[in-house]
Amino acid sequence: MISTDPAPKTPAPIRDAATVLALRDTEGGPQVFMVRRDSRMGFLGGAHVFPGGAVDAADCESALFSITSGFDEAGPLERLHADPVRARGLLVAAARELFEESGILLARTSAGDWIDLDEAAPRTERLAAGRAALSNRGGDFGGLLAAEELRLDVSGLRFFAHWITPDREKKRFDTRFFLVRAPERQSARHCEIESSAGEWITPGGALASYHAREIELVPPTIASLERLSEYASVDAALAAFAVADIPCILPKILLGEEIVILYPGDSDYESGAAMVPAGRPVNRLVMLDGLWQRP
Repeated sequence: MISTDPAPKTPAPIRDAATVLALRDTEGGPQVFMVRRDSRMGFLGGAHVFPGGAVDAADCESALFSITSGFDEAGPLERLHADPVRARGLLVAAARELFEESGILLARTSAGDWIDLDEAAPRTERLAAGRAALSNRGGDFGGLLAAEELRLDVSGLRFFAHWITPDREKKRFDTRFFLVRAPERQSARHCEIESSAGEWITPGGALASYHAREIELVPPTIASLERLSEYASVDAALAAFAVADIPCILPKILLGEEIVILYPGDSDYESGAAMVPAGRPVNRLVMLDGLWQRP
């Protein structure tokens, strides 16, 4: 899903975006919720991705900030490589997109408990209708929360990765990735508008399915799954990224006999001309036989 068209003379504008890796513990290790983008979607159609999307103007409004808690607990806002308002907007957008695309709602009741979305109750039905409206590019996230006397809680979000789409792509995003533990009593369900399936899966299981050609993955997702597979529990993953220094990654795409993506830390990243590693530091993906591979 890398564009092979000639690079545009003027790079496309960049939009802020947020992506969330919702996690849960199982006997087989941590699982992450992934959705399969509808194949008819113009951006990443058919790929397995984590819930996420662009930051909306409403995500950065003071009215929504006023019913949101946990900004400080999520970590110093300057870690997000953004000014305070944009940083708060990114955290709110992460929670909103997670709700839209998975049904997981990081919100607490007036009693301080996580909202129970598995109970059969009028409020559950109203929230489901509000989620559908948001997914249809309508609705009012802040208004929905306020009407149900809920408070958004972003305290559990942990800044995990920061990717910027290469300048040769037609759509570009400045995306912050977050980890979060999924609240109990909330069964994740994919959005039927933008995705065609959803599942809980271990990072290793997702990578194995990709190499078996059962699912499609894009490079940032592959890198995220590889990194997440290092942790034996959700607690361990969240603790590792509580104060971690997160670099901003702008990949360099090289088109030739092979498609190569270079990342910071690769010996050829600065020159932008991939050479045979020959023992030198390597941090790249290479398209081989239709799959992204580590050399």
